[in-house]
Amino acid sequence: MILALNLDSALKQLVLGAAWIGRRMKATRFLLIEVPARLVSRARQLVLRISGEHPALALLVDVRRAILALAPGPAS
Repeated sequence: MILALNLDSALKQLVLGAAWIGRRMKATRFLLIEVPARLVSRARQLVLRISGEHPALALLVDVRRAILALAPGPAS
């Protein structure tokens, strides 16, 4: 549980920004983690298939870009 809380806190501070810092873990779970989508393995890569009309799509794309920006070295 402590590890989950620490990861949630780091995600909010480093990736999601100030608007998410006051939100509870329940909000993170419902808006980011429990998104109805299909995880497909294709060409040795995992692809998340999500509807283009889903409200969380733009947020997930922004989160992915922010996480890639944190990585040291060239991102692929």
